[in-house]
Order: sequence, then C-alpha cells, then structure tokens
Amino acid sequence: MATKPEDSKKYIEQLREWVNRQPHLPKDLSDVFLLRFAHSCFYDVEKAKKAMEIFFSIRGNSPDLLNNRDPESPHIQKILNVINIGLYRSATSNRWLWFWQINDPGLEQYEYLLDVKLFFLSTDAHFLDQEVLSDEDIVVMDVKDITLKFLTKINLSIQRRLSKYQQEGMPIRLKQIHVINAPPFIDKIYGALKPFVKKEITEMIYFHPPKSDSIYKHLSKEDLPADYGGTRPFLAEYNKEIMELLIKHRETLIREDFWRPSKGNSSTEVGSFRTLAID
Repeated sequence: MATKPEDSKKYIEQLREWVNRQPHLPKDLSDVFLLRFAHSCFYDVEKAKKAMEIFFSIRGNSPDLLNNRDPESPHIQKILNVINIGLYRSATSNRWLWFWQINDPGLEQYEYLLDVKLFFLSTDAHFLDQEVLSDEDIVVMDVKDITLKFLTKINLSIQRRLSKYQQEGMPIRLKQIHVINAPPFIDKIYGALKPFVKKEITEMIYFHPPKSDSIYKHLSKEDLPADYGGTRPFLAEYNKEIMELLIKHRETLIREDFWRPSKGNSSTEVGSFRTLAID
C-alpha cells in the first residue's frame, strides 16, 4: 500500500500525538522517523504504535547492546575488522539490501555481543541518515566462515531480544533473507536459532550452498556486489561507506539517551512496557 505525499502528514500527526501522551517515550523524534514506523506497518497506525513500543522497550532494557558503542573505540573497530556490512538501495527497484559477512576463519576474533552492538549501531545510523522509505528490505548473510563453534558464541538472552526487535520492532519491510555459502551443518546452527524466529519469517529464509547460483533466482546481478558475481561495487566498498556513516553520526550515536525510553517512568517500564521486551 503506497501513501500519497499529502497522507504522510496525517500519519505523522497521529503518531506524534500518541507519542506525546506516552510519558516513557522520547519526544525528540523526527517526522521521517515517525513516518518510517507507519510505512513499515503499511499505514496501520495501531500496528505502528505496537512496533514503536517494542522498539523502545527493547532498547530501554538493553544497555549491554546500546551503551559504550563509540565507532572509534577499539572494541567497535575490532568487530569491524571481522564483520563486513553493506547497506544500499537496489539499482532496479525501491528496495534496500542489507549485507552481512563474517570474515574470521576459526572465529578467533569474533564476539557475538560486539556483532549485535554493531548491528544496532549501523542500523541506527541508517535510520538517522536515510529518508527513502523502501517497498522491501532484503537481508543477505554470507556465512562462508561459520563453523559449529558459532554455537558456543551465541548468548540466548541477547538472541531473544535481538530476534524480537528485528521481527516486531524494527521499522523495515522485511521480505527475504538469504543465507549464502551455507555449509552442510547450517541446519544445526539454524536449529538453535529457530525457536526465536516467527513462522512468517522462516518462510522468507532461503539457503544457498557454496558455488550455487540459486541466489540469482531472487536477486539480479545488478543488485549484487562484485564479490557475488554482481555488477555493484565490492562489499568492502560498502563497508567503508558504513564506517563513514557511523563517523558522520557519531555524536548522536554515542548518546546513551538516544532513542531510549525515559528512566523516570519506572511504573510504566515495569508493567506492560517491560513485558514487551522479554515475552
């Protein structure tokens, strides 16, 4: 469902009026940020409100993921050395592609907490910077360096919050998830994560073994980086762009109150608000 430019103001006003009545929600939210939630929920305002509650509640209950995340700090630089991220708009349609690649054979440097911290950091920077609202969002995960050791790295408390945030709170229109260079044992790793994945999300997931060209059934070469047989720049170039984006918005991203609920309304947080984050 598309929205006409004159409709946008209506949705923004409805959500801002609601936000202003919620003592726990931050009030310094931009128009495009509010519209992003309406858009991601196909302009169902009640669903947008629920998504915003989940978005803020999980952030309010996750200081381990949202504090101490200066992009210039050694620990963020460490994870940037083993995780490549690409985030760019399709050349052929109004959709965004989100690339994630682990580049750490043996998983000697990889830390799950830092990976998730980088996820929040990079997606926050994207939401701050980008005003284009996509019709679809597509995730591509290159797991060429994944081993069964990855199972020992997962923190289930973090995974539970992350999954809920990604599936129910994040203001995007997720349509496809592609796992490329998937090894034969990927079913064991997927099996450990599947309890946190909603059924409708599992139906979006496609696995592509090494040397397979099945990804081209879903994505054109015009939309893929050169690393994957496409005509776009190499993933490393997009990773550089992400780092530049983090530095551009660094002063906002390092604020510990950024897009976080008010700590002065504990009764709200302890009640239904906190429950949303952990159910």
